[in-house]
Amino acid sequence: MVTVNKKIALNTGTATFELLGLSTDTKPTGKFSGCKVGVNSVFLELDTGNLYYFTGGAWEKAGG
Repeated sequence: MVTVNKKIALNTGTATFELLGLSTDTKPTGKFSGCKVGVNSVFLELDTGNLYYFTGGAWEKAGG
């Protein structure tokens, strides 16, 4: 289950998120928690320690 650690909502209906979850969780690309997932949102996989950032179209692994 994906958990919101931090959400910074903008007046445009978009938000920058800090998300926590497992590597098996689906990383959101559309609307999540009532807002569109914004560019530079981050997702930390708690079971692997991998960090991902959202480019606006896909989640990319940080540092690789």
